[in-house]
Parts: sequence; C-alpha cells; structure tokens
Amino acid sequence: MPKTTSQTPAANSGKKAPKPVNPVVNAYLIAYNWASFAGWSWVLVQTIRTLLATGGDYTKVYSVVGDQLVWVQTAALLEVFHSLFGLVKSPVGTTAMQVASRLLLVWGICTLFPLPEVRSYWAFTTMTIAWCITECIRYAYYALNLVNMGPSFLVWCRYTFFYILYPIGAGSEAIEIYQSLPFAHTIHPAYYYFLVAMICIYPPGFFVMYTHMIAQRKRYLGPSKAKKSQ
Repeated sequence: MPKTTSQTPAANSGKKAPKPVNPVVNAYLIAYNWASFAGWSWVLVQTIRTLLATGGDYTKVYSVVGDQLVWVQTAALLEVFHSLFGLVKSPVGTTAMQVASRLLLVWGICTLFPLPEVRSYWAFTTMTIAWCITECIRYAYYALNLVNMGPSFLVWCRYTFFYILYPIGAGSEAIEIYQSLPFAHTIHPAYYYFLVAMICIYPPGFFVMYTHMIAQRKRYLGPSKAKKSQ
C-alpha cells in the first residue's frame, strides 16, 4: 500500500516549543532520505529505459530492475526503527504495516514466485513505476524539509499525484497478489488463504489511505493555506 509516514525529526511534532534537533540525527535522516531518493530514481530510470529500448515490452522489466527494487524497498525497514527509537514522529504500527505490505510484494510474491505470470505481468511494471514516482517525491520532500526548504511545486506534487498514483499502485499490488494465487498452494494452503485475505483487505485499506490523503491535501493545499501564502 502507499506510504504516508514521515521521515522528519520527532522533535518538530507537538504544539509546544520544539526541542533542539540533534544534529547527528538530522544529518543521518538527510542522508537516508537522499540515498532512498537516489535508489528509487535509479529504479525508475532503468524501468523507463527498458520500456523505451524494447518498444514497451513490460515482460523485460523485472529482469532489469527486479533485484534493485527488492533491495531499495527492503532498505525501508530502517523506517520502522526510525519510528521505534523516536528519530521521527511517525507511529510505529502504521509505519510497520506500510513497510510490511511492500515487503510482501517484493519478497513474498515476486521473489517467492519466479514465474512469468508474476514477474512478467504488466501489473509489475505499473506497480514499480507508481512506487518509484511516489517515493522519489516523498523522499525529496522529507529531505528538503529537514533543511527548511519546501518548494511549493514539490508540496503540490506530493499532495496531488496520489490521485493517480495510489489507484495504480494499490491496484497493481492487488493484481500481482492475485496472479500468484494459483502457485501459493505449492507453498502451503495457509499461505494461499493469507493472500486471499490480503486481497480482501485492499479495498477498505485503499479507501482509508485515499481519503486520508485527500484530507491531507486540503490541509496543505486548501483555501486557508493559499490565503496564508498571499
């Protein structure tokens, strides 16, 4: 599912006067966000290059970016520890669930089932592109906020692009899980039913996340925000 968790220092949260931000933590988070931005940008560039070089043959995308996608996404496990140890203000539970849902796709679906029905299906490519664009915007947004730079166009992108990227990303994830169902029985019947349950969770989960982002958009880009900027 799409990620909305923050990677900005926890000291900035709350209505009270903020405590001084630990410069070491701040430097680490800046480096983490830019490294993540670079990783996702690389996957996006390689995906687009592959599609252009093959005339849009999405069946070739996994062979080029599959391993890179797995490790870039796995690196997001650090975000759970960022929340756990109070480096950022995101709730641990929410962060863990969002990261786990992505890891299910890259490890529990694409890596576990090295089959064309999963890896070479069009949904893998649309999922990858949606993830990459979302994460490039998200990590650049967080990195710049850490140095008190928040370009208005980047804020607009973060709270507007989700209208298209969330349905594409979440829909592609659900389709990838569905594509793996015929092969899940070979692992264990319980895993098959677990994946079926995950597919059933997607519609309400998507609704919650989507409406949350719409509310966030009103908060950051609504009329009241526009008046303050005038």
